[in-house]
Amino acid sequence: MRPIKGFFITGTDTGIGKTVITAGLLGVLRRRGIDAMALKPVQTGSAYKNGGILSEDARFYKAAANISYDDNELVAYYLEHPLAPAVAAELEGETIELDRILAHIERMAKKHEFILIEGAGGLLVPLIGSQVTIMDLAILLGLPLLIVARAELGTINHTALTVSCARAGGLEVAGIVINGYNHQNPSPAEETNPRVIESMTGVPVTGLVPKVAEVSVEAGEPGKLLDVIERYINIDALLGVQYAT
Repeated sequence: MRPIKGFFITGTDTGIGKTVITAGLLGVLRRRGIDAMALKPVQTGSAYKNGGILSEDARFYKAAANISYDDNELVAYYLEHPLAPAVAAELEGETIELDRILAHIERMAKKHEFILIEGAGGLLVPLIGSQVTIMDLAILLGLPLLIVARAELGTINHTALTVSCARAGGLEVAGIVINGYNHQNPSPAEETNPRVIESMTGVPVTGLVPKVAEVSVEAGEPGKLLDVIERYINIDALLGVQYAT
């Protein structure tokens, strides 16, 4: 697969806000004039509407970036159960093939300058059987990682473990975005976590993103997400990883 520009977005856990961060970054990049697109290789927990299956994540990407695109171009596999891809696929009699995912991504990379790939859960979530993980897909793609982490107590361990795992696989970690940060009244853990994480991992915390009340992935409502992402994530630093002079 030819080299592509972009990021592989992973999390320290499930439900961490990867979709919100991915969609927000997509919208901001496109607003800056970069021909970016976001992809979800495997959508678990797919919803049914009007007799058809859909990806709430893909629809949220489109709403946030104000673009029209066929969901099937943004998602390679739809699985109904909200479980790890390998587990959901087994329950549903589906076979996930890496070649199909890679071909899907390569097709989109030929159409767009910059690709954001949103993983499922964390790096060691099983993708195919018990041997192929989300990290294996990230390694094959060769994109730098952007890690989305929680703000609260416990995130130091989760984040440091994720960085350590990524480096053991030879992956570059471009930055860490802490999601759900309380800027108005941060707890002692929130105040100190970013500094400690940077010191322990050597990876810059490139964003402290607050909760945005009006944002809803399920309802496809991005609210003022793009303005929040622009304000609280150091986009220039991230772009410097891919567009270094």
